[in-house]
Amino acid sequence: MKNNELVCLTDVLELMLDAVCVVDKQGRFIAVSAAFETIFGYKPEEVVGKPMIDFVYKEDREITLETVATLLSGVAKPRFENRWVRKDGQVVYILWSVRWSASHQVRIAVAHDITERKEVEKKLQHLVGHDQLTGLANRTLLLDRIQNSLATTSRRPVELSLLFIDIDGFKEVNDTYGHLVGDKLLQKIAERLLECVRVSDTVGRLGGDEFVVILNGITNRDDVLHVAEKVRSKCASPFIIDGRKLTLSSSIGVASYPENGSTDMQLIQFADQTMYRAKTAGGNQIVSELPPPE
Repeated sequence: MKNNELVCLTDVLELMLDAVCVVDKQGRFIAVSAAFETIFGYKPEEVVGKPMIDFVYKEDREITLETVATLLSGVAKPRFENRWVRKDGQVVYILWSVRWSASHQVRIAVAHDITERKEVEKKLQHLVGHDQLTGLANRTLLLDRIQNSLATTSRRPVELSLLFIDIDGFKEVNDTYGHLVGDKLLQKIAERLLECVRVSDTVGRLGGDEFVVILNGITNRDDVLHVAEKVRSKCASPFIIDGRKLTLSSSIGVASYPENGSTDMQLIQFADQTMYRAKTAGGNQIVSELPPPE
C-alpha cells in the first residue's frame, strides 16, 4: 500500500462516526479509532493494551465471552449486541460488526451506538403494556403477568392471589367536578395502591375506576387479607385534589390460585364477583368468598 493510500485510509477512519477496534486473540485492545472516545469516553491511549472485557457491562460479560469463543472457533458471528460502560458511568448499547482475521490473529470490530434506538424501543414497549393516565400495568400486561405467575406455580409451590378493587363514589366525584379532577384522583389512587405492595407484586388498571393487584408468593390467606386491608384503609383516607377534600372508599374482591380458579380469566372473574358482592353490601369492605349455591 502506498503512503498516500495509507494516509487516506487513516483519514477515513478518523472521520467515521462508528468506532473501529482491533483486539488480539487474548482480548486486549491493539488499536481503536478516534470515534471510540466519542462513543465510550476513553481516549485510545487509555484502552490500548487493556482487556476489552473490562469495559463491558458486568451482566453482559458472560454472553460476550461466549460470542468471542464462537468467533475464534471459526463460526461467523458478524453482528452482535451488548452493553458497555462509558468512562462517565453511563451504560451504552452497542451493535457490533465483527470479523476474525486468522492470518493476523486479531478481531476487527466496528461499534455502532444504538442507545437512542434502545431507549425509544423501551418507551414504546412501556406504552404498549401500561395505562397512559396512571402508569400502571394495563389489561394486556396484567393478563400476561398472571399467566407467567401461573406458569411458575406449576414448577414450584408459589401462591398467587388477586385483589379486584372498585372505587366507591368515584362516579359521583367525576360527575360533580369533571374529568380533570377525576383523572387526578385516579393518579392519586394509583400512587396509594403502589404503596401497599412489594416490588415483586403488580398493580394494574383495568379501566375506569377498576384496579387489580397481583400478589405473588404469599402462601398465608391472612397475609393476603392484610394487604387488602391496607388497600381499603388507604383508599378510605381523604384525597386532596385542587384544594378539595374528597372522601371515597373501595370495594375489594379476593381470588387465590388454585382454590378460586386455575386460569387468568377464572381468577379475574372470581375476584370480580367477590368485589361486586362487597359493592352491593355497601362498599368499603373486603370479600374473599362467594355464598354457596342454592
